[in-house]
Amino acid sequence: MLKQLKLQAELKQRNAEMQILQEKRTDFKKRQNELRTALEEAKTDEDIALVQQGIDELENEIAEAGTDEKITSVSAEITRIEGELAEIEARGNNPKPPKKDIEERGGNSMNRYQVRELLKSGAYYERSEVKEFYEKFKNLRAVGGEGLTIPEVVINRIMDIMGDFTTLYPLVDKIRVTGTARILIDTDTAAATWIEQTGTLPTSEVGTITDISFDGYKIGKVTFVDNAMLQDSIINLDDYVTKKIARAIAKGLDLAILKGTGSANKQPDGIIPKLAEDHKVTVTDPTGYVDIVKPIGLIDSGDDSVGEIVAVMKRSTYYNRLLGYSIQPTATGEVVAKLPNLKNPDLLGLRVVFNNNMDTDEILYGEFDKYTLVERESIVIDKSEHVKFSEDQMAFRGKGRFDGKPTKNDAFVLVTLEYTSEA
Repeated sequence: MLKQLKLQAELKQRNAEMQILQEKRTDFKKRQNELRTALEEAKTDEDIALVQQGIDELENEIAEAGTDEKITSVSAEITRIEGELAEIEARGNNPKPPKKDIEERGGNSMNRYQVRELLKSGAYYERSEVKEFYEKFKNLRAVGGEGLTIPEVVINRIMDIMGDFTTLYPLVDKIRVTGTARILIDTDTAAATWIEQTGTLPTSEVGTITDISFDGYKIGKVTFVDNAMLQDSIINLDDYVTKKIARAIAKGLDLAILKGTGSANKQPDGIIPKLAEDHKVTVTDPTGYVDIVKPIGLIDSGDDSVGEIVAVMKRSTYYNRLLGYSIQPTATGEVVAKLPNLKNPDLLGLRVVFNNNMDTDEILYGEFDKYTLVERESIVIDKSEHVKFSEDQMAFRGKGRFDGKPTKNDAFVLVTLEYTSEA
């Protein structure tokens, strides 16, 4: 009971901290929008210099505050505390169950944040299902059979480190499901209607429901491990295998999120193929930031609240096309724009994310939480000792099932930069 009270107090403290951080981030976004408007309205070099000063000050404040990193950290703490409270409530405040009882439950109650804590303490490698999985993995003999289902605790480790090898996976909305998945989304964004106390709401107020179905298409990759490693420590083998699977799946998912061709080719629906023609904009010979960012107005129309808009592009596009705008001098030779932040690149305050699946000279602006990725709970691994017998290497194949769709196509706009002078 005392532990439960302590956790509840800690949870209340963390929730209050999260509220403060969210308010601070909202204020930063509001000021970014105000600076964007001010830059569009700027007429003289002095006006631009003043706006640039505001941009620099805001950027320094954001860097010093570290709000996004703190939100991620506090969110992980909240999830951990809620998980511990749920476990206590499930036990009915009974004494801690014996170790054998916990092991028999497997990884069913383990989320990704809890797995991180297990790794820090070393308890992850002592879990019975982890040991059993890698012992079975060492003894698998042929590709083409049923394969070996990866336990949930190892799946959560794979999913957690996928963000190390992908740039888009952390941005999109993710759902873990079993079986067929359907999501009901209210696409109506009209304002509420004022009526008499005893009046009846008009039928339009019930919303417009869109039914989105998700399948589970397979993604897999064959890779290799030296046979000597199979006899090595479980720590080394787990680190190698999970990273290999995570890297392979992450790269495939990134490409699918952007350019997936849908059910016809047994893939998720990508954002770009689903864009309407009026959300594909060509900007010819842009002369500055305003030309390049103006198409964002197709997303942020002012009709509804908009979340964080991120600019995704190939790294070379940023270096070749956007760095020059960051250091333009005034008519008197003064530098009024900030130097580019190559560690945390941005475009007029918008976060820039590099992804080499984007075409050269293209920028995809969007609210990436309006793309839903469905993760099926089973990932299977199998292997064969025949593929690289002479090199004394074992081939193993990791396979997962995913589907994804943009749930709001108009939350994205693709901008193509066209330079006629280079033709």
